[in-house]
This record gives sequence, C-alpha cells and structure tokens, in this order.
Amino acid sequence: MHPSDGNETSSAELRELRAEIKQWALGIRCVFTVLTVLPLYYCNRALLAAPKFERIFEDMMGPKEKLPPLTGLLLEWAMPLLGCVWLLAALMILLIFTFKQPRHVWITAAISTFALIASSHVIATLLFDPLIGIVQNLSGSGENLP
Repeated sequence: MHPSDGNETSSAELRELRAEIKQWALGIRCVFTVLTVLPLYYCNRALLAAPKFERIFEDMMGPKEKLPPLTGLLLEWAMPLLGCVWLLAALMILLIFTFKQPRHVWITAAISTFALIASSHVIATLLFDPLIGIVQNLSGSGENLP
C-alpha cells in the first residue's frame, strides 16, 4: 500500500462527509422554513378574516368609532399588513437559505418565527377582544365597550 492510496481514501471520505453535512444543513434550513411558514399561516388567516370581523362589528355595534382605536386601525390596514407579513416571511426564508454561517441561520429563524408569532397574537387579540365584549354585552354580563 502506497502513502498516496491513504491520501486518496481520506480525501474521498472527506468529500463524502462534506456532502452529508450539506444535506443535513439543507434539511435544517427546511425545518426553519417550516417554522417560519406556520405562524405565517395564522397571520394570513386572521388578516383575511378582518373584513368579516368588520361586518360583524358594524352589524352589532354600529359605526367603527365605537371600536378600540387599534382594532379600527387593524381593520383599515388589514391588506397592507398582510403584504408586509408576507414580505417579512419571504425575506427571512431567503436569508435562511443564503446565509453561510449556522449562527446567522439560527438567529434569522428565531427572529422571524418570534416576529410572526407575536404579530399573529396581536392581530388575533385586536380582533377577538371587541368580539368577546360584544358577546358579553348581548348576554348582559359585560360592561359597555368604550
């Protein structure tokens, strides 16, 4: 056995190891993409339902002025906000697949997932709190909305 045979074997093993690491890295990036897409789905559903909530509020309460200010703002800007949420998610997914350093990928995935989860929670809260108040007023157990 020649010393050059050992070098060829070790370089072949090194190439195989690098290929396997690239496959694992791609898999991890795909998992991070799914983690980004799941909260995007909830934001999407809530913002697309905003016009229906607006009709419910108008039927039950009358003019929009009786709604909390942030809820009124959300109802007015639902579609532009939906575009911003999609743009944020698309940008984060692009960054997840273009960053080379694993640390940057982790940070990007964590920030995008947190931002989308927080925004979906805020959107749901702004839509459901007035609705819960309306239901409480109809049942006679709640106070009047501001």
